[in-house]
Amino acid sequence: MPTDRICNWWFDHRAAWRAPAALILLAGTLALIVVGFATMPEPQPALFPGNGDVALYRRITDRLHNGQPYYEAAVEEHRTTGYPLRPFLTVRPPLLADILAMLPGDGGRRLALLTLAAATFAAWAFRLSRRGLHPVRYCAALLLLAVGIAPAFLAEAEPVHEVWAGLLIALSLVLRRQEAWFASVVIATLAALLRELAAPYLLVMAAVALAEQQRKEAAAWFAGFAIFTAALMLHAATVNGLVTPADRLSASWVRFGGWPFVMQASEWALLGPLFPRWLVPALVPLALFGFTAWRGALGRRLALTVGGYVVGFLCFGRADNSYWGLMIAPLLPLGLLATWPALRRCLGDLRAGRRSRPAAGLAA
Repeated sequence: MPTDRICNWWFDHRAAWRAPAALILLAGTLALIVVGFATMPEPQPALFPGNGDVALYRRITDRLHNGQPYYEAAVEEHRTTGYPLRPFLTVRPPLLADILAMLPGDGGRRLALLTLAAATFAAWAFRLSRRGLHPVRYCAALLLLAVGIAPAFLAEAEPVHEVWAGLLIALSLVLRRQEAWFASVVIATLAALLRELAAPYLLVMAAVALAEQQRKEAAAWFAGFAIFTAALMLHAATVNGLVTPADRLSASWVRFGGWPFVMQASEWALLGPLFPRWLVPALVPLALFGFTAWRGALGRRLALTVGGYVVGFLCFGRADNSYWGLMIAPLLPLGLLATWPALRRCLGDLRAGRRSRPAAGLAA
């Protein structure tokens, strides 16, 4: 069925779905809040304690800075400290370490990360300023942006791949426009080369471009994913050529941790440093609910990106992987900006029970 016929069918019949959809959204949000409070996990340790994974990545970078090849340094550090080397995904891709090793010490590395964080904040601030938001709402948007970017300003954040990749995803998303998407694709591909967890974002953007019949743009996103795939295969071949059966095998990442793991990821990566812990089970469902009121091309991509990662976190990730939430840390708070419009729209749909003028959402 052609796309225009599907759209016409939807607009002809959507009135009948408004009230049931609103009820499902409200009930689902309330259920997630209740489940979150009932299953709230134990407090997480300090975000970047200066040991563990952070110390491992820092030592590898220092070895590169002193002239040692990446894979030799990474394998030696993994073995020396008892980190697993199998499967190959336990070893991070080399790009971030290569970049950091070229910078002048900890100060230069921190400056590079803060520059990326500032650029991401400025790009989003400018994009939102063009939407004609009320000054109070715009100030709230800037505060929420600051909350999401805050992990980049914490001590020991520079070696953490997820911090860089999350900022790059946010920057790619805000820079993308229908008439100008090349820079967005390049930045997103860079994010995937830094951390393979960013690759699903490339597929989300390609799928939305296809749905909007933007074939050239979709091809570019798929090309970015192909570049990532080729780099990942090369990475796998290199690591597998250096490991032995005696090297430690990592535990599976398929854990089906469900909503408790989503709470862990959100607390560690986003809200924990700035809000009381008990607010997390309420704020995260409300943020996800708010994304239903974001509109336009940016709103669709924002909601699908955050929602896609949340669905992934339901299935993948161990308790010690909760820092994966940093992948969507700059984006998740933005849902709170539209929570009230989403609530107004749902309540209006429930009252009307028929097609009516949509409540004002957040234009994007």
